[in-house]
Amino acid sequence: MGADVWRQAKGVLAEALMCPPGEREAWVAERCADPVLRREVQAYLHDYDEEFLETVLTVSDTFDHLTPSDEEPAPDIDPGVRVGRYVVLERLGAGGMGRVYLGDDTGLHRKVALKCLIASGSNDDLRAKILHEAQSAARINHPNIAVVHDVVEHEGRPFLVMEYVEGESLAAVLRRERPAVEKILSMGRQLASALTAAHGKGIIHRDLKPANIQVTPDGSVKILDFGVAQAMSVAANESGDHAPAVSVPQGTSATLRSGRGVIMHPGTPAYMSPEQMFGKPIDQRSDIYSLGVVLYEMATGHRPYSTDNPLDVVLALSRSLLRPTGVETDLSPEVSDVIGKMLAVKLEDRYQSAAEVEAAITALISPELVSVVVQPTGRSRAWLALKIATVAAAVPLAVTVLGFLTSAWFNFALERPSRFATEPMMVWLELGARSLVAPAVVIGVVLFAISAMKFVLRVLRLSRKVDSVLTASRAKTLTLSSRLNFDNPAVVGQAVAAVGLLGLAAVVWRFRAFLRAIETSLSTDPSLNLAALLAPLRPHHLEEAGLYRVALEFLLLFFTVSIIRMAQLRARQTIRQGAGTLVTVVMLFVLTLLAAELPYRLVWHNDFERITVAGDRCYAIGEADDQLLAFCPEVMPPRNRVVGRDAPAVQRSGVFESMFTYPEEASR
Repeated sequence: MGADVWRQAKGVLAEALMCPPGEREAWVAERCADPVLRREVQAYLHDYDEEFLETVLTVSDTFDHLTPSDEEPAPDIDPGVRVGRYVVLERLGAGGMGRVYLGDDTGLHRKVALKCLIASGSNDDLRAKILHEAQSAARINHPNIAVVHDVVEHEGRPFLVMEYVEGESLAAVLRRERPAVEKILSMGRQLASALTAAHGKGIIHRDLKPANIQVTPDGSVKILDFGVAQAMSVAANESGDHAPAVSVPQGTSATLRSGRGVIMHPGTPAYMSPEQMFGKPIDQRSDIYSLGVVLYEMATGHRPYSTDNPLDVVLALSRSLLRPTGVETDLSPEVSDVIGKMLAVKLEDRYQSAAEVEAAITALISPELVSVVVQPTGRSRAWLALKIATVAAAVPLAVTVLGFLTSAWFNFALERPSRFATEPMMVWLELGARSLVAPAVVIGVVLFAISAMKFVLRVLRLSRKVDSVLTASRAKTLTLSSRLNFDNPAVVGQAVAAVGLLGLAAVVWRFRAFLRAIETSLSTDPSLNLAALLAPLRPHHLEEAGLYRVALEFLLLFFTVSIIRMAQLRARQTIRQGAGTLVTVVMLFVLTLLAAELPYRLVWHNDFERITVAGDRCYAIGEADDQLLAFCPEVMPPRNRVVGRDAPAVQRSGVFESMFTYPEEASR
């Protein structure tokens, strides 16, 4: 229906609504000679209730009677003027929400964006309410949201001091090109994650659109102007019935007010949700609708409807919107379904939370596409090759160092003199590699199981019922994660460090007997009950050692997954956060690895030849020239003896066994 036809239909609808419900269709048939007009009006009467039609008529009338604002624009600010502690450098732009300036923070020496919201002369109560809303927005901390640093006043006008985000707006990107599907999904997931965090703080954006989304140089996205539309809404509601009407040029934001008393929330008509357009109460689902329009435009290259005339938007919102499908898109039906559900006119048919949207988008993309894919340049390829070469050289070195440390621990426990403990580097490399086999297998199997589980879940999602349950479950998880601020790598690191320390403390307490055995100085320990002390190391009593190793391997898995997650979160940030906590978690990982691997040689690689020295059962734990270092576990300290290889008191058995074997087991 075009605008001219709608104007005719509007009058017929208004008169039809005054008739009794049972007489309306007959009245329309008599009133409308044009069959096209008649079908349209009857369709409206049949498909929509009376309250909805009254709203459509009212909003349409609002647009018909909008007049330019009589309010004088706020005077411009020249470069060099101080706004609080901030010095204006240049004007960045202007829009329906106010003018924006690039400023210099003289205290912290950083660039900021200064946004002036209202003109001077506003009453103190109104300014206070705007400041309150802006301060509420400052509570949001998310890598995909531009931070609100401060709120200051200058010449009676409140200014929002926001993070200055380098790059270009998504609107500029869309004017130049249509992003690939992978980038659409990656950006959509980031935006949904940002909305989840904001909605968790009770903040609704109200004016989400490409112009308010900044694409940073590394390819990630940040939402700008959180709290601005909220503050403007307060201004509109506080300004009373005497507020002048304002024009709504295409692409700008404004609060609409008509003589019939309808207030339309701040926003840009092309991206407004139906409830926002019709002046009804809005909640977080309004932002979801706006995000759907943004993704639709990214996928197709155009918006779901024309915005040349706001009346076209009203008409489109009163009908179901099409899904972004067809030859003009590369979207799969599953992706189109997600965007279509975001654009549902009825609130109950739309996603109920941004966390649900994030879960739905995440389910559509593979883990490697969660972050924005950036094509490597020549310099980045060289840097990548250097990193690969560094890792390739570092791995064998790290394994050799680990083998050396396990041998050092072994020598410390047995108190072997250096001349009996000297070993080639290849022995250390072999010991280090063998000690890492078990944890590497455990971590590899678990990560493979996680990947297999993800594949199974994708298959199960083919069932709509299962998909609904899984989406709802993931949405609840994401909501909880957002409330706990687990999108911040610093917070994740703090939580991981706390859990890891508790886990290590629990392991120490549970396996204290085993730990006492492996840290004993075996040659000089004066204990009269060394056999009982070393019981956890006996070949047939290694259950404690096995459980100890398994417990630490799962802690290693926990730290590994956490480090990967923190690295992913940091990679999405323009300004990297959480470096200190990441280092802490890496140190805990290294500490856990050492706790698991240092006893390896003492517990699992302790076979030596059993010999008899002057009638005592001993083990040859070292050789140097023509001498042997014998460890005799059943004699009084010191238990190490240096004897000649061919001495008459030495009898060699040629039997190699654990040096912690019981005497009765050795006799057998």
